[in-house]
Amino acid sequence: MPSYITDSRLNGYEAAFCGAMAGVVSRFFTAPFDVVKIRMQLQPHRTQFHLKQASPSSHVKYDRVLPALKTILREEGVRGLYKGNLAAEYLYLLYNAVEFCAYREIELAIEKLDSKKQLPGSAKTFLGGMLAGCVATSITYPLDLLRTRFAMQGTHNQQYTGIVQAVKLIYRTEGVAGFYWGVWPAVIQIMPYMGLVFASYDHIASAFKAARENGTLSADYKPIHDMLSGALSGVLSKTAVYPMDVVRKRLQVQGPSRKHYVIDSIPEYATRSWFKCMTSIAEQEGVSSLYKGLTVSLVKVAPAISLTFFVYEKTKDTLLSWKE
Repeated sequence: MPSYITDSRLNGYEAAFCGAMAGVVSRFFTAPFDVVKIRMQLQPHRTQFHLKQASPSSHVKYDRVLPALKTILREEGVRGLYKGNLAAEYLYLLYNAVEFCAYREIELAIEKLDSKKQLPGSAKTFLGGMLAGCVATSITYPLDLLRTRFAMQGTHNQQYTGIVQAVKLIYRTEGVAGFYWGVWPAVIQIMPYMGLVFASYDHIASAFKAARENGTLSADYKPIHDMLSGALSGVLSKTAVYPMDVVRKRLQVQGPSRKHYVIDSIPEYATRSWFKCMTSIAEQEGVSSLYKGLTVSLVKVAPAISLTFFVYEKTKDTLLSWKE
């Protein structure tokens, strides 16, 4: 029995279209939080875990979510909150199209292989999400790197003025390998992350579906149930794998372009090793620095995953109604 996400009435192209629509809409509404998160992650100051809200540090430019948003608005205007958004829109469109299409095909393949139904449903959705995320990340990673570098530029003396120009410049100065700074932590992070997202979403959404079918909950609120399922799955999954996201961002901004970024003294790592980078951050800035930007990331990921699955489900329902 396929998961709540997959519908046998949709083919791979239709699943990809639903995913692409979900990615574009989700990205547009959450872009400002992504810019703030990236800048928080790349600040090299030492941090510590606090039970209470720590007072802002005078030498830290982006310290908390709202003050950071205000700083970017004041210095760079509204456009500053959408830096790198074009590359990110392409990224999310392609990423979600590949991911949902791959998830459908992988899940159906697992169903065929597990003809005796020995694997539990949660294991199948986790495996399907894990492999789909790995495939989508590997294919779209250069766009992710471009998104990060655009988001780090100031308003003056910009090194990257457009996607085509940025691609040519990175290729000329860093070679093909320049497009894949931090690809290993990205893949290592995304596999458990998307596995957890799909597995937890399927579990929560299926529980809502059962409650609707037995009359406990009204079917009129299905969109809200889908959004709640997405938000909860996103928060749980992002928290579990967040340190790898920080390492990925640190590695993505390596190279000759570092002097053009809005944050001074971004650490330079002599290695592409994600593990050495992670240990270096922990030693120099404290273990809690591996969670820099977690708050804004959760503020972003809850509506992002929520919108992604909401738009996916609505697009899926629309396509199915047209087919019928």
